[in-house]
Amino acid sequence: MNTPANGSITASKRLDLQAISEIIPKGARVLDLGCGDGALLSQLVKARQVIARGVELSEVNVRACIARGLSVRHGDIEEGLADYRDGAFDYVILSQTLAFLDKPEPVVHEMLRVGAHAIISFENTGCIHRRMSVLFGDSVGNGLCSGEPRMRPITLNQFHSFVGCVNAQVKQAVYLNQNGPVTRLPALRADIAVYVLVRE
Repeated sequence: MNTPANGSITASKRLDLQAISEIIPKGARVLDLGCGDGALLSQLVKARQVIARGVELSEVNVRACIARGLSVRHGDIEEGLADYRDGAFDYVILSQTLAFLDKPEPVVHEMLRVGAHAIISFENTGCIHRRMSVLFGDSVGNGLCSGEPRMRPITLNQFHSFVGCVNAQVKQAVYLNQNGPVTRLPALRADIAVYVLVRE
């Protein structure tokens, strides 16, 4: 399947980058799935001195990662992570890619197999301005003529139900909008959610 390149997502939609960087401790072993052009991995290497690996479908983005000096392999994350042993990483990241997966459940199972923690970030379709936008006739996700992959709308409640389906539990959650962290009414006010999952 074709996941979006992290590097192609506009800056306004990348509120999660700093939050993810703050979650991950220095020197951690990190695998970034659908790592795009390596923007997040590069930031983690510089800010947290992590041992970084990535998987990316786009050959163009793989070359961009290599140009940044990152260790990234070309592959489809929905075909599994058989190349990695159980517990190989401290953190496995799926940053703004969940909405574009055809079958997200096995991908997250694999994340929790190869990593002690799974960090998942996504756009909250349930936030009030997106609800209002749909109410007035706009679409959710990419337009039909955009040429971009389809996007699965995800709300916070949907994600919490999904966590139960993958036999995981939420260790930490960070909610964000353009004004910063959201602590009240995140289902309505947060543009972006960042979750840290662990196995039950």
